[in-house]
Amino acid sequence: MVYALESAVKAPFIYIRRDIPAEYVEKLRALGAKVVVEHWEWNQLEPKPQVDLTDCDIILTLGIRDDLSILSHAPHVKWVHSFSVGIEAMLKSKFQKSNVIVTNSKGCTAIPIAEHTIAMILTFARGIPSMIYNKPSRTWGLIPTIELSSSTLAIIGYGEIGIAIAKRAKALGMKVIGCKRDPNKLTGDECYVDQIVGMNQIDEVLANADFTVLALPSTNETKYFFDKVRMEKMKQGSYLINVGRGNTIVESDLITVLENKHLAGASLDVFEVEPLPEEHDFWEMDNVIVSPHNAYYSPDHMKHNMQLFIDNFELYVKNMPLKNIVDKQLGY
Repeated sequence: MVYALESAVKAPFIYIRRDIPAEYVEKLRALGAKVVVEHWEWNQLEPKPQVDLTDCDIILTLGIRDDLSILSHAPHVKWVHSFSVGIEAMLKSKFQKSNVIVTNSKGCTAIPIAEHTIAMILTFARGIPSMIYNKPSRTWGLIPTIELSSSTLAIIGYGEIGIAIAKRAKALGMKVIGCKRDPNKLTGDECYVDQIVGMNQIDEVLANADFTVLALPSTNETKYFFDKVRMEKMKQGSYLINVGRGNTIVESDLITVLENKHLAGASLDVFEVEPLPEEHDFWEMDNVIVSPHNAYYSPDHMKHNMQLFIDNFELYVKNMPLKNIVDKQLGY
C-alpha cells in the first residue's frame, strides 16, 4: 500500500515524545523542520503537551505504549512515526478510520533480534543453563547437547526479523521452515528457508521443530494464539523462543507445558505485562530464560531509528511515498 502526502507549504512541525540526541534535532531543523522535544518517561503518567500543537504535522513517538490520545491536542497531524515496530496501542477505531499515516521502525531491530535469537538457540543446544546451575555446587558431569546441523527451526511470523534469523540459522546448518500469513508473497530474501508455508499448516510445522521462534505482531488474529492446545502440538522436548509480542502466548498454559516437561525450555523476551511482575512464576523456573524486552537493543539502535525517520522526512517534504507504512487495519 502506497500513500503520498499533501505538499507542505510551511515549515513542517515535528513533535517528538522521547529524548533524542541533539545532533538529530539539528539535522531535522537543517532540513527545514520546526522541532519540539517533550520527553515522556514511560514509567510516569503521560504528560500534557506544554506547547500549542494545533499546527503540528508529524509526531514521533513509541507506538507500543502511546495510544495517541494526544491527537486531541494536535488535530492536523498527517503522519505518526513509531520508534517501535509494534503499534497496537495506537490502533483505536477512530484512529484506524482516520487519514493519518503511520510508519514504524521495521528493519531497524532485525539484526539485534536475530542475534539474540541465535544466542538463545545456542544456549539451549549446548546446555549452558546447566553449566551455570552446576557451578555453585561444583557438579561435574556430562551435559546433554543438541547438534544444530541436524535440527529444525520453525519461525512463526516470517517477516524481516524472521528473514534475519533464518539467514543466521542456515549458516549453522539448521533446517528452517517459515510460517507466514500469506506464503505466496515471497521475496528473494526468503531463500534462506527450506520451506515457507501458510499459518494453516502451523500444527504440522510445530510437530517437527526442535526450536520454535515466535516473531508475530500483536493483532486480533494473533492475541493468545499460542495456547495449551497449540503448545501440545509442539515436538516433545523442543524449545520455544518468543521475540514477537507477549500477548501472543497464554502464559499460564506455557507454565503448564514447561512444568510437565512437554517443552524442554523457553526463552522469553516479551511478556503480557512489562516489566514482568516480581511474583511471576517465570522468574523461578530453571528452564525459562527471561530477558527484559532487550532483544531489539544495540548500541546503534538510536542511529538506525533516526536515520530511517530522517530519510522519511526528506521524502515527506518532497511529497513522495514513505517507507514502512503500516496497514492500520492489519496492525503491521
